[in-house]
Amino acid sequence: MSFLTPLKMQPGENMNQIEEKSLRLAEECAQKLNLRIIEVEYVFENGIKILRVITDGENGLSLDDATKLNEMLSARLDEEDFIDEEYYLEVSSEGIEKELRNDEDIKKAIGKYVFIKMYEKVDGIKEIYGDLIDFDGDILDVNYLVKNKKKNIKIQKNKISKIRLAVKF
Repeated sequence: MSFLTPLKMQPGENMNQIEEKSLRLAEECAQKLNLRIIEVEYVFENGIKILRVITDGENGLSLDDATKLNEMLSARLDEEDFIDEEYYLEVSSEGIEKELRNDEDIKKAIGKYVFIKMYEKVDGIKEIYGDLIDFDGDILDVNYLVKNKKKNIKIQKNKISKIRLAVKF
């Protein structure tokens, strides 16, 4: 588990400006590779400054795609030269348990195993692991197991604080 601490900036500098400029450059590069940028963050982690770029493609992110984006973005960052200190550029995917951030992500996850955390209990449950059966834009239909018995729950999207893909053990 890593511990993230906001990078201490020099007076007059704004960490968000670095992230915003980096995001603009990352999106330029990603568009050429038919990728989309999920998130850009500039962090101080384990004694190292990291510009982390999380990206995805239509069918996931291949190692080749990540390498190409890293090389393109690195060249653009060197050209612009707005980060005045040493840092590592990290380009990666969200991983196997990626967060479902919008309706499109949720619809693509139909038929997959998910973790859902709700703001308040629904049918006595606040957190659930289960198979996403359907999503109509408002209601998620989920099958889950309780003591090896299959159950079903319908959850309004506005009751969900977090939803992500999950690994079934």
